[in-house]
Amino acid sequence: MSRAVIPIAMQLAALAAALALPAFVGANSYALFVATQLGIYIIAAIGLNLLAGYAGQVSLGHAAFVAIGAYSVALLTVDHHWPFWAAAVVGMVLAAGLGVLAALPAFRLSTWYFAFITLAFALVFEKMIVEWRWLTKGFAGVVSVPPPSAFGYEFGPRPLYYTIVAVTVVAFILVRNVVHSRFGRAFVAVRDVEPAALAVGASPQRTKLVAFVISAALAGVAGAFFAVQKTVVTPDDFTADFSIFFLLTVVLGGLGTLWGPIIGALVFFLIPELLAGLQSWRMLIYGGMLLGLMLFAPHGLYGALRQAWRRMAPANPGANAAASEAREHPPIAGLALDITGLRKQFGGVQALDAVDLSVPAGSCCAIVGPNGSGKTTLLNLASGYYVPDAGSVKIGDVEALGSGAQKIAARGVGRTFQTPRLIADLTALDNVMLGAYTRERAGLLATALRLPSARAETRRLRQEALGFLQFVGVADRADVEAGEIPHGQQRLIEIARAMMGGARLILLDEPAAGLSMSELERLERLIMRICGLGATIVIVEHHLDLVANVASHVTVLDRGVVLAAGKPSAVFNDERVMRAYMGDRALKAGVPA
Repeated sequence: MSRAVIPIAMQLAALAAALALPAFVGANSYALFVATQLGIYIIAAIGLNLLAGYAGQVSLGHAAFVAIGAYSVALLTVDHHWPFWAAAVVGMVLAAGLGVLAALPAFRLSTWYFAFITLAFALVFEKMIVEWRWLTKGFAGVVSVPPPSAFGYEFGPRPLYYTIVAVTVVAFILVRNVVHSRFGRAFVAVRDVEPAALAVGASPQRTKLVAFVISAALAGVAGAFFAVQKTVVTPDDFTADFSIFFLLTVVLGGLGTLWGPIIGALVFFLIPELLAGLQSWRMLIYGGMLLGLMLFAPHGLYGALRQAWRRMAPANPGANAAASEAREHPPIAGLALDITGLRKQFGGVQALDAVDLSVPAGSCCAIVGPNGSGKTTLLNLASGYYVPDAGSVKIGDVEALGSGAQKIAARGVGRTFQTPRLIADLTALDNVMLGAYTRERAGLLATALRLPSARAETRRLRQEALGFLQFVGVADRADVEAGEIPHGQQRLIEIARAMMGGARLILLDEPAAGLSMSELERLERLIMRICGLGATIVIVEHHLDLVANVASHVTVLDRGVVLAAGKPSAVFNDERVMRAYMGDRALKAGVPA
């Protein structure tokens, strides 16, 4: 994944400026109040950016989770005299828990349905805090929320500001660590290419749930500080406009970038303050700035900064190539694949009709046939993307029928797709590391805190991923984003990703499509090398010369049934096969196979 383009020196300078601010303004100044509120908003925006920017789940109800944190602290500290820190933990846990309950029904729906459900949750919650006067005091709100204290010392405006700066920095670092881990790679995969996430064993529902828990928890933390900073909590603070404000902040700064929420909050929050003297012109100026941003910086302010940085300092694609020494891959214990009586119907179309296929462990089997014969459908059934109507699919000695794609991937089945399904915003190296999703053992907490065990595992897998890139011949592209890599090399990276996942049975769906002759020869050598290691390969392909050179067994499908099966030399000279490919007229004219 692309790292931040803001140099460390600039990051430290920004932190130093934030820490020095109270020395130049009064303790009770309006400037310090605004800066404190800005820090609170940044905490909430960081969480929303993780959910909407990285996991692709747009939430229009973030104000409700901030409200949960704020009301928890206000009610527990005012009515029950709890210390702030304990109340803040309760607010964070409640925000995460209630957020999950609100979002669970939407996880199986599209992104925009999810957005509408979260908006509905925010609107309902807003009405609840008005109607539950016995608890929330209704429109009157909760007043005189006490400030935090520690060791008998009550925090004034300056200590509160420093505390919020510290919490903001911690939130940024924790989210950065998660984003640059297997969880972050899974977020982006689920957002952009869900089939690729399934292929490496990542559950989209579980992945979205993790992102939502973190996002709602950070909103709860922001709400806790919101309560003590304003000292009064009322329903008017948490309208739907408040939710949209957070989303616009993230989009303005750069959706799906680490620094986007910070830059967006600075601009979105501070500009209205700076334009306070131009009240009659403020909305016109503000609207013009947003329109200009949409036209000239569609990826947000940070996206524009990143593009400018790349033009000035182009990346060195071979930076990681030297980190991996050439080495032979260890043997692979291939998995057998046995398919019996497989049937699949889509509406009135019989895609597969009683198909049998037996692939011994360690062999290379090819599936060929005219377009629409059911080849890709067969791979999708074998890898768990479709559920068959009847039949049996055994991987090794285990029946896989009814297992989801992520479970089958965890059993040692890797696959590629007709069109390469790489995540364009991740580097080639990160795309390959995504393949190890089910192999990584570091949990979310260990990853966020960067514990020694998590760092050691990451270093080991990084070296392993570089080794696989070198194995397929594209190690020089390790640090290049996948969207900028040529088509032929993307197919090789997909194979490296499957091998990184520990695949013992590899399903290749038309890997030679769109390749030049030199790339075709390179692919042929790679497939033979993988077979030589002992892996089982099933290849769907139209290039019959490639099939004849790499496959020991060929199965021909035509209109969903097995037309012929056997050794390539015998199958390609079968009259039925030639008729299926070339038709009766070409066959009678003596066109060679």
